[in-house]
Amino acid sequence: MEFDSPDAFLAHVLWTFRSYLNTLVLVGGFAVRLYEIHPRAVRAAVRMLRTFDADLAAPSGGIPVAGESLSALAEAAGFQPDFRGDHIPPVMKLVPKEAIGGAIGVDQYSVEFLTPMTGPPVSRSGRAVVTSDIQAGVTAQRLRYLDLLLESPWRVSLAGLSGIPDATTTIEVRLPHPSFFIVQKILISEELNRQDKRPKDMAYVYQVVSLFRRELIALAEDVRDQTGAIPAWRKWLDRFRRLAGFLFGGPTAPGVTEAHTVLRAEMAGSGLDVPSPEMIHAGVNLFLKNF
Repeated sequence: MEFDSPDAFLAHVLWTFRSYLNTLVLVGGFAVRLYEIHPRAVRAAVRMLRTFDADLAAPSGGIPVAGESLSALAEAAGFQPDFRGDHIPPVMKLVPKEAIGGAIGVDQYSVEFLTPMTGPPVSRSGRAVVTSDIQAGVTAQRLRYLDLLLESPWRVSLAGLSGIPDATTTIEVRLPHPSFFIVQKILISEELNRQDKRPKDMAYVYQVVSLFRRELIALAEDVRDQTGAIPAWRKWLDRFRRLAGFLFGGPTAPGVTEAHTVLRAEMAGSGLDVPSPEMIHAGVNLFLKNF
């Protein structure tokens, strides 16, 4: 399979799994791409970071088969599972058939299912419990705090994308509530297996804040109201405040520096002004001060 752009790849993925889009939530970098065309967003002066990984979040406990299974739909659309690692079950990515066994890295299109981490992270035998089955033949990687991305999702139509097949413009996809997206990115920043991804996550935080800068007070209120009803989430919110202060407490804080480095590299040669560390700090703190 060949795609003219990441948007065309995304449209292909969502068309493939369209019968499950009322259950799945699109997360990760492609969610930020679609926030850009959401009616409540305002134009941001930064280029959206390119991504080639379509991450689909599924609720814990698995997904009932709706017509055809996820694995059957994937195969019919030209994807095959590529299993990685020695976990039981192994981490699974769906990749174009011609990419099986190759390196999954820069500019390699892939699809991955994610699900909240529930229960103990380590089995009785001492093995890390990294994945779980969501349907026969389909595994999802378990991630801490992913529950937040499934809470009160927003919807957006693909009609705002250009260069995608006409049939796919009618698709509506669920995205994480922007505030929960920001909170989750900051919470997972201290996970050891996320350290290489943290700089890009910090850039995403700034981009989401920029896109919804007219609604930051209301968005923060949404998080406070909804987390207040769940004791475990109240603890997460306390942790979020602590981590946010560490990452974005000033223009030289680690999250600010990492976001600036990523955005500077992404926007090189674009003719756009790279946001300064001072701008990044000020923008994110417009959101954080409401906590």
